[in-house]
Parts: sequence; C-alpha cells; structure tokens
Amino acid sequence: MPHGQGHSLRLDWRGEPRRVLLHDPPDAAGRRLPLVLALHGTGGTGRIMATLSGLSHLADREGFRVAYPQALGEPGTEDPARGAAWNAGPGFGCPLHPEADDVGFLEAVVDRVDRHGPVDPRRIFVAGFSNGARMATRLALEASGWVAAVAAVAGSPVAGPSPARPVPTLAFHGTEDRHIPYGGGTGSQGRRLAAPPAPEALAHWAALMGCDGGPERTWRGLHALDLWRGGDVEVGLWTVAGMGHAWPGGRAYAPGADAPAPDLPAAELIWAFFETHPLEVP
Repeated sequence: MPHGQGHSLRLDWRGEPRRVLLHDPPDAAGRRLPLVLALHGTGGTGRIMATLSGLSHLADREGFRVAYPQALGEPGTEDPARGAAWNAGPGFGCPLHPEADDVGFLEAVVDRVDRHGPVDPRRIFVAGFSNGARMATRLALEASGWVAAVAAVAGSPVAGPSPARPVPTLAFHGTEDRHIPYGGGTGSQGRRLAAPPAPEALAHWAALMGCDGGPERTWRGLHALDLWRGGDVEVGLWTVAGMGHAWPGGRAYAPGADAPAPDLPAAELIWAFFETHPLEVP
C-alpha cells in the first residue's frame, strides 16, 4: 500500500471498537468516488487482503477507494474455531462470535468511509476471498439495496432466498482448490463443510439472479469464463486451470499457501466488471 494513502479508521459497533484499513487513491480529497469493500478470508486481516489482492495499486490507477474491514475473531490463524471470519451463514463464521451481525457492520463501514471521504452510492461493490467471498454473496442476498455488484474469489455462494434485486456477480475458482473443492465435497484443508461443485453452484446462483438458459463460454489461455445473462444482470464464473486456493494474479496469502495463477489478473477483471454494473437508481 503506497505510503501516505492508508488510513486506519475506527468505528464503534454495538459497543465494541472496530478498525477498517482504508486506501484512498491520489487526489481523492473531496471527490465522490466508488468504493470497494474487500473482505479477507478466515484468519486474515485487512492488510493481508490488500497484499494478496493488489486492489490498492489498481485503485491508484482507476480512482476508487478500497476499504479492508476486520472480522471478529483471531487474526493470523486459519483454525476455524478461532480465526477471524465473517458470519456468512451457519458454520461459516467464527464460533467465538456466533451472533455477529456482519451485514449490519459492513453497512456501518460504508457510512464510516463516507464520513471520511464521499462515496458514490451507485458504485459500492464487494470483493471477497474464501470466507470473505461467501460473505460477499450473503451481502448480495441481504443488502441488494446498496450493493451494486460482488466478486467472489475461492469461495462458494451461500444459500438464501432471492434478493430484492438481482446483483451482478463475478466468481473465480481454482480447479485444484483443496479448501473449497472445485468439484464439490469437503476439502482436505480449511473448514470441514461440504460445498457443491463450482459450476453447479454458480448455475444455481445465476438462476437466483434471474439469468435464463445456459452460459456462454470464452477462454483466456487455459482459463474459461462461463457467463450467464438475464436482462442487465450478468453472473460469471472463471474456472482457473491448475490453481489452488488463491487470488489469481495476486500473491499467496501466507508462506506455503497455494500460488496464484500468474496469467489471470483477477483484480483488473473484477474492476472492469464492477465498472459496467453500477446500481440502477429508479
């Protein structure tokens, strides 16, 4: 994160002090800018999320703010019993904080950032990694009134009822992911929770968002994009060939963690997707 452009914001949420790492692009003062909420995985931190995703560098070039909130629980451990995690649904949060209202907290984060520097209400986006990806999809279901579009990297969508409005979604999943297997089932690493196969999960998600029919497939080298469309809504799944549990084009989230695919720039693809899907205000 470039020197001088990182801010540690504090907010009190339900009697507990919480912190948000915020990155402003150059010359941001006084400008109403898009905002990306970037959600870390289990045991992560805002700074880890900034490092692995590369979103701050992209924000400098493209002119948007990035907020990296911190989930409740212990940072620095992937132990699902203790590690900091977003309450994305039953079994997906930190057991130390089973009643965490992270939907409400993240809405409060947007308000806090807006007090720091004005946020464009039509361009509030959410990108998450692993447990943060699942939380991004929960926000799509429960906060569609202010979430314009979401991106989910290495995380399966959560189950839930149809949202008040369809939310455009772009997902990435490595074929060799051992935490949340691309082919479905329980991974040999991470949480011991079964997930559906990634293509099946995204097809169901696309139907939930009102997309009709099957996807159109395009290729970028060995990596395939399946894209479902319905009206103005798009749902896409990048199948990342040979990659494990990682953020394509970024950095490994910890020493010894799976290596990201170097030839698929997820941050750039996510921002290009977000730019084309602002919130439509009646």
